[in-house]
Amino acid sequence: MCIIPDFAAVSAWCVSLAFGLTLLALASGIYFVFNRLEKIFKTALFFLGGAVLFQAAAFAALTLFFWYVPENRYLTPVNTSRGMVLALGFCINALLLGLEMRRGTGITFVFVLPWSLLLLAITLFSAAPGLEAFSLQARSPLSAVHNFLFMVSYAMFINAFGASFSLLLSDRELRGRIPHEAAFALPSIGDMDRLIWRLVEVGFPLFSAGFILASIQLYAKYSRLPGSDVKELGAIATLLVYGIYLVLRKYGDWRGTKAAWANVAGFIFIAATMVLSSRLIAYHKFF
Repeated sequence: MCIIPDFAAVSAWCVSLAFGLTLLALASGIYFVFNRLEKIFKTALFFLGGAVLFQAAAFAALTLFFWYVPENRYLTPVNTSRGMVLALGFCINALLLGLEMRRGTGITFVFVLPWSLLLLAITLFSAAPGLEAFSLQARSPLSAVHNFLFMVSYAMFINAFGASFSLLLSDRELRGRIPHEAAFALPSIGDMDRLIWRLVEVGFPLFSAGFILASIQLYAKYSRLPGSDVKELGAIATLLVYGIYLVLRKYGDWRGTKAAWANVAGFIFIAATMVLSSRLIAYHKFF
């Protein structure tokens, strides 16, 4: 007798482990900021690497769970609410891991990982998905592509937000009369400014491509252009904020704190879009 494994339970188990490892990575990152011990930084990277692996495993198990239904074969759940949250959390952590392995600042753990924990918590404490055939929207390859582009670009923008807060903290400490001891371990404002620029420089074209694909799909299906619901308006606002930042960063003087505050504003638009669209629009739910 063939026993089919419970991939939904496997996915939930992997999410639990990823949550625990991300929490340990955050705690290790905070400790490293104040102590600058190399072994603590390597420990934080180890925990974060484990979280990334379990997040990938959770998404793979969720995919196999949905494959129980023949109509879902060879599709991924990236177009479903749970799949999108898992994919976004994975992209955030994987990108942060790559950046920290290369730069080793440590401070961005403090400002990025809380959002990964929030996404993992949403998955961890939400109801298990039902086993049913994907909707027509969830089966659309074009939807899968534009959702994937959004997830990757959002991960870059959230990491840029973490770098922005690191920059603002460095600036605040440098302007203070008596800087905190940990301030001397903060990365330079110039390094953070360049990191923010690179992240947005790559993330903005990806987000724009996702927005164009979504607009084409919207027009083909409903014969209208984007701009009539919260998710679409939020995407337009996000495009404007990051587009203005890139132009003024290249041709103006938007560096340092100006760049950081522009990216904080962009992140606020992204967070508001996710929350409001999930609460108000059924087919744009993130959670």
